[in-house]
Amino acid sequence: RRRLVQEGEQVKAGQPIAELGRTGTDREMLHFEIRVGGKPVDPLPLLQGR
Repeated sequence: RRRLVQEGEQVKAGQPIAELGRTGTDREMLHFEIRVGGKPVDPLPLLQGR
């Protein structure tokens, strides 16, 4: 696993943000979270129509 961007960095659509590896599970997983002011928010309204 390797992070390709830093916290707070703006990214462009399609830009890789990380490389993932195996976690020992039998399936691939991704944890995706958006925080505003340090608190988690529902990302769906921010992603609508993109």
